[in-house]
Amino acid sequence: MDLDFVRADLEQHRELLINFNIEYLCWIDDSVRERYGLSLPGLLGMPIPDYVHSSLDKLCEGTPPNGVVYVVFNGEAALGMGGLRRIRDGVGEIKRIYVSRASRGGGIGAKILDRLVRDAQSFGYQELVLDTGPFMTSAHRLYEAAGFADIPPYAEAEVPEALHRDWRFMRCRLS
Repeated sequence: MDLDFVRADLEQHRELLINFNIEYLCWIDDSVRERYGLSLPGLLGMPIPDYVHSSLDKLCEGTPPNGVVYVVFNGEAALGMGGLRRIRDGVGEIKRIYVSRASRGGGIGAKILDRLVRDAQSFGYQELVLDTGPFMTSAHRLYEAAGFADIPPYAEAEVPEALHRDWRFMRCRLS
């Protein structure tokens, strides 16, 4: 499958990015409710759509080498997204690798991660960090295969502190 990585443009892709982020966070909310009996909107202090609208500009604000967000297409079909942002000197954070439900299982997530790792290297980052929920087992395998290993929570993580105990925080040193 041919994938086109298109740098997100908020004017052009805003609605698509909002929809992907709402789908992603609603999936996390379902899992957090089931696993912990907590609601993501309660932890975030606002409904998921409001959170997405309030955080989207920040997610997409970086331009290389400070960050990049891609919308991934196959032809006209938007399949997913993924982002990278600089959080401090030499360190980038992987953000929002998300593949739409209909597009999962074809290795798209691995291709998004690979692209973001290559970008991080070209931006001069020495390491990457990310956070991932305990229920994201497919993502865990993907990250481990790419060289990510568990670390303690990092200060810039977006995850509410109430979830830190079971959440996975990971780092990959880049060569």
